[in-house]
Amino acid sequence: MNEPTVQIAVPAFSRSMKALSALLVGVWLVEALVGRSGVGGSAPDPLGPFAALVLIPSRVAHGEVWRLVTHPFVHDPSGIQSVVWTVIALWFFGGTMESRWGLRRTLSAMAVASVVSGLVLVAVGALYTPFWVQRAYSPAAATALLTAAWGMTEGDRPTSFFGIVSLTGRKFTALFAVLLALGFLVSRSPESVLALVGFLVGAVLGNVRPRRAPRQTRESGPKLRVIKGGVDPRDLPN
Repeated sequence: MNEPTVQIAVPAFSRSMKALSALLVGVWLVEALVGRSGVGGSAPDPLGPFAALVLIPSRVAHGEVWRLVTHPFVHDPSGIQSVVWTVIALWFFGGTMESRWGLRRTLSAMAVASVVSGLVLVAVGALYTPFWVQRAYSPAAATALLTAAWGMTEGDRPTSFFGIVSLTGRKFTALFAVLLALGFLVSRSPESVLALVGFLVGAVLGNVRPRRAPRQTRESGPKLRVIKGGVDPRDLPN
């Protein structure tokens, strides 16, 4: 039997994912600058005016529902780790999923994962008091969705990550799930909840095949008519 071909994972950084990465990095830079300068009297809060965009379960429950949509665009201005991982995920997994799903479906899936994870965090916060007032700001759900969906769509095909390690898509997804679970147990942070929910959404959507485009049954060329009776071929249209 022929062994499955091991493909070298070469990320395709699409234009749309580059633009999204640039947007997130730009917001992070503005956060860092505004927070340090204290513009608008924001010195006590490192997020400055961006604090109105983060996800706080108690605020969402009191009507500030826009936070479910805006929290993925905010990063921790005190560190660069989250931004770096986000760009890597968009580069490695986002471009690949865009080529398979299309841009509209990829962005829609990322938005759904972010909103659903936010709603779950609100529900968890209602039961677990510390989460009720804590702030969550990270695209962790969207990046976890892309990572899980990528692993599920790869299935049993081995992939070599830059020639360092070779894993099948399903093994990679299982490993990523273990890391997320350990991260939740260690940190017990709201962002870890967002990532876990985003992972579950990605695992589900990764198993759903997109609908195939309907086949075109009509011919584009001219139609022929059948004429009864004897007709001189020279009288037929060319």
